[in-house]
Amino acid sequence: MKTQYRAEHFFDPGSEELRYLPEGPRVMQNYPRGGFVLGWVAIQHGKDRTDGSINLLDLETGRNTSVPVAGRPGFFAETTVPGVVLAGIDRRLALVDLVTGRLEETGIEVTSDERVIINDGLAVDGGVLFGTKHLEFNLPIAALYFYNSGARTCHTLIPGQVCSNGKYLRRDATGATLIDIDSTPKTIGRYQLDATLERVIEQSLVVPPESLPAYPDGLRHSFDGESVVVAFYNPESISDGVAQQFRLSDGAVLNEWIIPGSPRVTCPEFVKIDGKVKIVFTTATEGMPVGMRELAPDAGHFFIADTPFTELPEAPPLVML
Repeated sequence: MKTQYRAEHFFDPGSEELRYLPEGPRVMQNYPRGGFVLGWVAIQHGKDRTDGSINLLDLETGRNTSVPVAGRPGFFAETTVPGVVLAGIDRRLALVDLVTGRLEETGIEVTSDERVIINDGLAVDGGVLFGTKHLEFNLPIAALYFYNSGARTCHTLIPGQVCSNGKYLRRDATGATLIDIDSTPKTIGRYQLDATLERVIEQSLVVPPESLPAYPDGLRHSFDGESVVVAFYNPESISDGVAQQFRLSDGAVLNEWIIPGSPRVTCPEFVKIDGKVKIVFTTATEGMPVGMRELAPDAGHFFIADTPFTELPEAPPLVML
């Protein structure tokens, strides 16, 4: 029987711009200014805005530093150069120095279709897996891509998506298994890939879409790799949000988290505080009308909760530059 946890309010980004669409929290591994820092993206600073930021939240002091970005950053991945991240911005990949704010283009543009922009991404051995999303969330014209950091090339791995979101990759002796969310059709997919991450060999669903409580968004895997915690984005006029832990072997719901006063939960991240493994959730307002904000007064804030875990999952590798 699943255990239910109730999250507590943790951090208010402090402005409507930063509350609009926070996503992709990651504990920083290679930030040169030190400290216990959580990086996160504010994908878009408002409904009609085409700019966003990469943010650095000091988990000890509660101070947030915002690095403006020329475009909408869907994800960032830390690199082997301290303070420099590879970011998916609009439809291109760029390098952003989080200390100086300098942006350097890589010359890699994944598509010229202005109906889509880059969304969630994950650093893996050899590069980065990342997806795009259709801005109207109703056409399967987005895709999942693999950026090969050694060859400095990028290719389409899974076409025909609507909103490619949370990801987890597990390698084995013969290839790799990818767990990938396509939010709008509410699919949490399992893909068997070849060892070079160039083609899909087999695909299936982790859980039936109709059984999900809302639109699946970001995810993080457990330390043993046998389950994932999925954040759910609920656009309806309700007060609380939810996240669930799914066993990958059979899709069973093992645990559940309630996020009070914020139904649009975008992504989880594990942290260790005072020797205990906790989970942080980012949430969004994304243009909630006034009536809905009254139901969800903490929309756009961060939350923290207990977990059943005793160990943190392995952190993503640094992207080679």
